[in-house]
Amino acid sequence: MIRVAMPIEDDRLCEHFGHAPKFAFFDIEDGKVTSTQIEPSPEHYEGSFPQWIKEKGADAVIVAGIGPKAKELFESFGIKVISNAIPKDARELIEDFIANRLDLSYQEVCDHEHHHGHHH
Repeated sequence: MIRVAMPIEDDRLCEHFGHAPKFAFFDIEDGKVTSTQIEPSPEHYEGSFPQWIKEKGADAVIVAGIGPKAKELFESFGIKVISNAIPKDARELIEDFIANRLDLSYQEVCDHEHHHGHHH
């Protein structure tokens, strides 16, 4: 099972990660959403959202945009950041995530760059 967090406002992905009034947590198993929890956001101060999302057990977070500090914190916690998502209905986005339709190119490029040894 994996747990995916998403900042939401009116059931849609919130464009401003740090200003999201609520977060949705989706538990996904065998390509299906098995559980959805909507939680009010904690008090916002630097680093509070990534820490709270880690405590909620998320494996990944889907965002439209995110600051470099928050992104670094997520990565240090081992939480995958999927950014540049189009703000739309949260359920549609989670279906896109399950079907691998979200653009993960940033992560992919980073992962591949580090595996190539130098051949002389």
